[in-house]
Amino acid sequence: MPVTSKGAGARNLAAAALVAGLFAVAAAWRSGRAAAPKQPPETAAAAPAPPAASPPKSEPAAPAPQPTVVRAAMTAAPAAPPPLGEAALMARLRQIKGSDPELAARLAREGNERFPDSADAPERASILVHALADLGRSSEARGAAEGMVNRYPDSDWVREVERFTGAHRHRNLRVNADGVIESY
Repeated sequence: MPVTSKGAGARNLAAAALVAGLFAVAAAWRSGRAAAPKQPPETAAAAPAPPAASPPKSEPAAPAPQPTVVRAAMTAAPAAPPPLGEAALMARLRQIKGSDPELAARLAREGNERFPDSADAPERASILVHALADLGRSSEARGAAEGMVNRYPDSDWVREVERFTGAHRHRNLRVNADGVIESY
C-alpha cells in the first residue's frame, strides 16, 4: 500500500463524494425531465357554471373566449408605423435638424437610402453632415461630406458643405486629342 498523509486521503474521499453527489443530482434531474408530472385533471369547480336561463333559440350563444387568442394578442409586438413619405420626412428633418442631431442623422440616412436621386437628396446629405458634426463624429461627417460633394456636384447644398467642412469634389482632368482640358 502506498503511504499517503491523512490530509490527502481525506481530500480524495471528499472529491469522490462530490463526484458521486453530482452524478446523483444529474440522474435525478434527468429522470424528472423524462417523466414530467402530469397535470391534474380539471375539476368541476374550474368549469364554467351553467347559465341560469337558456338563451332564446333565435340567437345563437356566443362562443367562449379562447385564452390562447388573448395570450397571442398580449404578446404580439405593436405594428411599426409606416415610413414617412419624402415630403413628410423632409419636413420632419427641417424641423429637428438643429435640436435632435441623433434623430436627424438617422432620418437623413433613411431618406437617402429610400430616395437617393431625388431633388431633396443634397439637402438631406447636408443635414446628415451637420448632424454628425453636432454629435462630435467628425470623421463620419467628413466622409459624408466627401461622398456628398462628389455625388451632387452642382448643388447649392454642396457649396455650403464645402465651406463648412473643407471637403471638395475630386475632379479628374485630362487633355483630350484637341488639346482641351476636360473633366471625366
